[in-house]
Amino acid sequence: MRRILVSSAVLGRVELGAAQAHHLRDVLRLGVGAEIEVFDKDGVSGRGRIVAAEGRGVTIEVDQIGRGLAAKCRLSIAAAVPKAARADWMIEKLGELGVEAFVPLITRRSVVSPKGSAKNERWNRLAAESARQSGRAGVMRIEPLTDLARLMERAGAEGIVIWHLSLVENSVSIFELVRTLPPVLSVLVGPEGGWSPEESAAFAAAGIAGARLTGTVLRVETAAVAAAAVIQSALT
Repeated sequence: MRRILVSSAVLGRVELGAAQAHHLRDVLRLGVGAEIEVFDKDGVSGRGRIVAAEGRGVTIEVDQIGRGLAAKCRLSIAAAVPKAARADWMIEKLGELGVEAFVPLITRRSVVSPKGSAKNERWNRLAAESARQSGRAGVMRIEPLTDLARLMERAGAEGIVIWHLSLVENSVSIFELVRTLPPVLSVLVGPEGGWSPEESAAFAAAGIAGARLTGTVLRVETAAVAAAAVIQSALT
């Protein structure tokens, strides 16, 4: 059954926007009577069928709706941004893995600091497409570019548990840490140059656990996706 993102999944008639209508009608060649699954960014999904496909519009009659189960651990990934297509790949895969939010992170050794709306809009489109393809509940949220110190301050105020990926000898295997997952977790992924001494000291002072994935140095996007996969696997 085809799945499509709508602004709000509700019982009754749902009018699709121009882009979604074009995709169903002109790309997928679906017409009146075709069964459709609709979902929205808030995790509500429903089933129905196309009842009108005239002009530039498409109308779906939704007769079943429901909300996915609440996640046992609401996971966000905050990562330094890799270059170009590597960042797009990371967003796509994190979305498929059911990550709740992605935070582009500014660190001491960051190479890429995307500003403006174009990148954010592209990442939102990628997150929506990965949600459609993967069948996950909701759509991964893309947060604004955030400074590491500000993120740590906000997490502390809101009681969010933070781990940072680390290659330091006394860091704990992520497989040990996932044995007890908190309700809300933010995992920090540093740039390819690693965390600065000042950042490492700040983690230690704040009691932020260092999580070890492998004994090798991973690219930012590899580390982010691998960490998300391990954590989400522990939840299944």
